[in-house]
Amino acid sequence: MNMLTHALAYASKGYSVLPIKANDKTPLIAYSNRPPLTKEEIEEYWTRYPDANTALKTTDFFVMDIDTKEAHGVDGLKSYKNLPKGAVIPTQTQRTASGGLQLFYKKPNNADIKQIIGFKSGIDIKAHENNYVLVPPSQTDKGKYEWITGLKMVEPTPLLINLICNHHPQPSGYNGNSYRTLGRKKWTGSLLDRLVEGAPEGQRNDFLTRLCGQLIYTKADDKTVWELLNFANNHNQPPLEQQEVRKIMTSILKRELSKHE
Repeated sequence: MNMLTHALAYASKGYSVLPIKANDKTPLIAYSNRPPLTKEEIEEYWTRYPDANTALKTTDFFVMDIDTKEAHGVDGLKSYKNLPKGAVIPTQTQRTASGGLQLFYKKPNNADIKQIIGFKSGIDIKAHENNYVLVPPSQTDKGKYEWITGLKMVEPTPLLINLICNHHPQPSGYNGNSYRTLGRKKWTGSLLDRLVEGAPEGQRNDFLTRLCGQLIYTKADDKTVWELLNFANNHNQPPLEQQEVRKIMTSILKRELSKHE
């Protein structure tokens, strides 16, 4: 089977497929808020890019993405094993190109599953409708994506739903009186506002880079900056991978340290 055949097969099962650059994870088309590709569009794109990898948008399902210590420096498998007993049940699972695991679960109708980068140490929840995951037979320079179970995708347990939905409880919208008339907003107030603003695709890196610099400027502890940066990232549409957030913070820290050498 060629890559086009695989893409069509996924689409026939109801998945929203995306063409991804060969041996890479970069989309070949604009996909944010775009409806699923038609059969004709799929044939057009994979004819133009016959070696393109295939990705599925996390529209009707979400993925528990588990990193490995060897490939990512964070032991997501340890965090996975420490989840409460009964939280995770067997489902469709793949091994990623870097050796991690991705567990696929249907989005339940009775809960709003949010994307969480940093759900647990080394574990992300990929659920935003504009996010995507590569699937077999895709491959990158790190290796191939492979299904490792013959199981069908199932719904998550109520316990896992509860863990995800209560990870970062979001308060309901505030409709009370405003205190903005008390005076001009201070710099700190503007910084706090930016923590929940988020940024759209194409602006997320710049947004977090500026925010990281501003947080470091406050002389807050590195751990505090890291936690707030991840909090802000979860408001991006969609959030960046945690590895990318880590790169941003490392880069800004090095830049600031070099100023004092």
